[in-house]
Amino acid sequence: MNRIRTKFLIVMTMLMGLASSCSDDGVSELCFVGDSLVAGWDVKSSFPTRVVRNDGVSGAHLEDILTWNLDYRGKDVVMLIGTNNLGYEFIDEQTRPQFIADFVEEYRHTIETLAPRRVFVISILPRSAENDDKNISLYIRELNAALEQMVAALGYGTFVDVYDYFLYKGGMNMNYSLDGLHLNDLGYNILNVRLSKEL
Repeated sequence: MNRIRTKFLIVMTMLMGLASSCSDDGVSELCFVGDSLVAGWDVKSSFPTRVVRNDGVSGAHLEDILTWNLDYRGKDVVMLIGTNNLGYEFIDEQTRPQFIADFVEEYRHTIETLAPRRVFVISILPRSAENDDKNISLYIRELNAALEQMVAALGYGTFVDVYDYFLYKGGMNMNYSLDGLHLNDLGYNILNVRLSKEL
């Protein structure tokens, strides 16, 4: 009888250890941070099996994130931000290389300061805003390529490239957008599917 009880206790201890290691690894909070594209994303419904948090703020620029005093240590973080930086900065052939270098460095610094367990960086989406530069699609492609290289170098990041899924005739596919910048439900469904494949 004592042997059975001892075996039972050993098995229970092993199971409890397994359960606790699973919750440490599998139930890590999934935090979304970014601009209005994140703020408008119903992440609770989209990822019902995860504990999620939405820290999206409409109008946010990349450099705003570190002013929000977020604590992402040990958490999984999804980042989608940058379109407002493109919309408010003057970018042309001369200023483009420096803008891209500065933006990518700021992005890297932001990720390292937030110190997540894992980070999923979603590519900047196409834009179809009225005042956009005629070469905006080229700038976004170059910026995304530089972001992808930066994320790969981190060692704990994944670049989720969704740009081509939203592209139509050099801008945002209006089947997926409310206004050329913000997404409708079909647009968010694309993000849900593409991100789910990486989580």
